[in-house]
Amino acid sequence: QRCVMLLGGLASTAAVVLPALADEVVELVTEAAAAPPAPTPPPPPPPPPPPPPAPVAAAAPVKAVPLATVSQPTLAFEFSYPLEAADGEALRWTPSRQRDTYSSAEPMSPDARQKIVYELISFKGPVTATVTVGSLPPRLQGIAAGEWKARQVAEGVLADRATGRIATGQKVSLAEVEEATKETAADGTDYFYYEYISQGSPNMAERESTTFRHSKGVTAVRGDYLYTFTISAPETAWDNLKDGIEQAVRAFKLVTPDRRKYRAPGDEGLFPPLPF
Repeated sequence: QRCVMLLGGLASTAAVVLPALADEVVELVTEAAAAPPAPTPPPPPPPPPPPPPAPVAAAAPVKAVPLATVSQPTLAFEFSYPLEAADGEALRWTPSRQRDTYSSAEPMSPDARQKIVYELISFKGPVTATVTVGSLPPRLQGIAAGEWKARQVAEGVLADRATGRIATGQKVSLAEVEEATKETAADGTDYFYYEYISQGSPNMAERESTTFRHSKGVTAVRGDYLYTFTISAPETAWDNLKDGIEQAVRAFKLVTPDRRKYRAPGDEGLFPPLPF
């Protein structure tokens, strides 16, 4: 009986309370629907534009260095050499070797493949400018000229000049090629430009036991022979001379042979060409 009375009391209470709560919920929903919508917040401002990039400093223009030009008609080439350094100091050159033909030139190494046909010396440094002519070095033999890579040509030429050999008897270069590029002129001649550093000898300006020389060179091919022009200076003087050396190396070229004067390497004949 007590349980029945308790359940009856709860039922009576729910009958009174629940309708009241339902009425309050309906009233709240009605008020919310009648209320005006809340204002939409304004959009956030756009982010500021990125700062402009810092201006890139323009490279300093390379100063044009005065050059002197030498033409050699019997071997049909032309080269130039700088007449002053970047600081304006004059470079005075003296010819040390000048040969008109390949057969009369002195070899650079015991195998006599490369021969010096023209050489100038400036005692400021000293600086040397050298033109050599030689047959193909072993590293390029058996490879079509059109497939030669610039570094391959540079290393082949420098190894052919070297006196160092490994156990197999193969000559190795003691110079380190820093960069090498290939360019083709309008007449179809390929020019291989390269820069390298080699060990030098003590001199009046550098009395240390170990010195280094910095060089730029260019090699061009005509037939079965390579024509190479190189300018070399002490590493300590390189910054003052590099602009003139670069311009001089770029000026080297093979010219169209004059058949009245030209004497091809390896096919020079016993007598000079006839003047007609």
